[in-house]
Amino acid sequence: MNLKPDSYNPLIEPINRKRIFWRQKFNILASDSTPMLSRLPLIIALLLVLGKSMAQHFTPKATEAALSKLSEREQIEYVNKNFYSIYSADFSNSSKLTEMAVELSKALKLPAQEALAQKNYGIILYLTGDYENALPAYLRSYDLYDSLDDLSGLAQLSNEMANYYQKQRAFDKSLQLWAQSAKLSIEVNDLRTLGTSYGMLAAFHWLRKNYKVSDSLYLLCHRIRLEQNDSVGLGYTFLDLADIERRNGNFNQALQFFTESTKIRKAIADNQGVLENYKAIADFYFQTKKFEDAGQYYEKAINGSVQFGYPDLARKSMDSLSSLYAASGNYKKSLSLKIKAENLEDSLFNLDRSKVISELQTKYDTEKKEKQIALQNAEISEQQAEIQRNQMLLFASIFTILLSIVLAGLQRSRLKKEQLLKLQAAQLQKQEAEINATITSQEKERSRYARDLHDGFGQMISILNLNLKNLSNGAKPDERQKVFDASSEVIDEMYNELKNICFDMMPQTLIKNGIESALSEFVDRINNAGKITVELNTFGLEGRLSETQEISLYRISQEWINNVLKYSDANKVTLQITKDEREITLLIEDNGIGFDKSLLQLGKGNGWKNLNIRTNIIQGTLELETTPNRKGTTLIVNAPSVVHNATTDTENTVKTV
Repeated sequence: MNLKPDSYNPLIEPINRKRIFWRQKFNILASDSTPMLSRLPLIIALLLVLGKSMAQHFTPKATEAALSKLSEREQIEYVNKNFYSIYSADFSNSSKLTEMAVELSKALKLPAQEALAQKNYGIILYLTGDYENALPAYLRSYDLYDSLDDLSGLAQLSNEMANYYQKQRAFDKSLQLWAQSAKLSIEVNDLRTLGTSYGMLAAFHWLRKNYKVSDSLYLLCHRIRLEQNDSVGLGYTFLDLADIERRNGNFNQALQFFTESTKIRKAIADNQGVLENYKAIADFYFQTKKFEDAGQYYEKAINGSVQFGYPDLARKSMDSLSSLYAASGNYKKSLSLKIKAENLEDSLFNLDRSKVISELQTKYDTEKKEKQIALQNAEISEQQAEIQRNQMLLFASIFTILLSIVLAGLQRSRLKKEQLLKLQAAQLQKQEAEINATITSQEKERSRYARDLHDGFGQMISILNLNLKNLSNGAKPDERQKVFDASSEVIDEMYNELKNICFDMMPQTLIKNGIESALSEFVDRINNAGKITVELNTFGLEGRLSETQEISLYRISQEWINNVLKYSDANKVTLQITKDEREITLLIEDNGIGFDKSLLQLGKGNGWKNLNIRTNIIQGTLELETTPNRKGTTLIVNAPSVVHNATTDTENTVKTV
């Protein structure tokens, strides 16, 4: 059944509009209950059959047996699912089980189950008069439902909280929550909860004798309960129909509705509902001047409520019975019951007084315990021997624990030493790898220099030697001049080649003028070749750096830019050195194709190792930013402006390269 009207709020719109809407929905007149009763015999028969089984299934003994076979999660689900049946059977058992469901759902971190358990716990606390703790349970449930975006859960909880605030006389808050519940129920098509909203709001208007509104809402609620076959809800709505018939003067019909409600509630083991029926029937007899029948039902309601742990109903029944005695002229009994009702009222609503009574009870219990202790002193001497044995066992346990702690400490110390040795071994291995990488690089450099000298200088010397032999063989004057010119060109080439080799080994500009001049000369050489453009930017290099810093930064720049020339396919490189009072930063950017840096860092070559070694010498950090198949690669070296003196073998070795 769809209950989502497009522009309708049954808690705000006038009552005549409600009747029109629901007549269209249910084909029912609000003043005629006959269509709703057509299926009653069948419904009640089914409830009687099912109720006998339910009454047996949710007694304290039955629930304990059922829970013993379930896991903790299944226990939570069982209590939440069957809450109304459990609390209808026994308030005390329901309070214990709902509290258990709350704690278990918290421990297992089940927010949806905890939201429902907290709502149920709030209901049972409210019904037993523990209003101080009922509200925190409701609020916790509200937060959970809200975080889960559970609109149906929020709708159900809003009804219960509205009932609570009505009890505290916060009527505006109650009306707001009932309106919210109805809106959410319609939004999620929750017919059962919508019926509860109507029923509670009807009771609100009934108390104010606004019977047109309350009767219309009661009839709507009853129709919903019939559509849903809601046994719990029908137990309430038959009482409402009975009141409507009583006010219309149809006393026999009213009594029939009371009887049907009581049958249903007994059938489903709704003990709480049965007690509420006793109170309602007693009110009916009181209003129809049948004082003897009314008194009997008030007594049933009072005795049952006290036994069941339903103080609010007990207080109301006492108050009504007091009025009955006053009406019949028995003022002594009336006053006695009135005092009892007021005392019970105080225990329900005066929390400060409740605390004082609790403190007095605690003092009484303390004195009682002290007397018990005095009586037990005679038995203490007989137990001392056992206590001594227990002490010995305790000392033995403590010794065992201490020994375990000492052994664990020794084990932990041994593990720390092993870890330290492993760390030292790893550091030594790293240093050894760095030294090997340095030596390998040195050997490669020497091989390259030897090859350059042999291939370059060797050929040039051979050419020069041939020229000199031509002169010794008596060449003509004009030929001699050609030989001299050719020899002069060879010597110039030899000089340039020697100059290049010396520059690669150690630029004189770096030694004489510093890193800024050396890098400028290095950049000019690359730019003159015309294959790539290198831009040099320096900041804060007014003074010279240390020899170690200048050599390391120069070699890092030289190594990386040569790597860019070989592999990156870049046409522009930016080389930048910045220095301030705390830090030196070397940044090299190119617009070539990026690559997988792990291939470089984990490769077998020595290039990346050399860069790390030189960075470590100046106590710096090395960063590489690149992405495969994406243009742009950046190398960044950060090092302190002042390097502490910590010369190592590796540093001495690298300085010679």
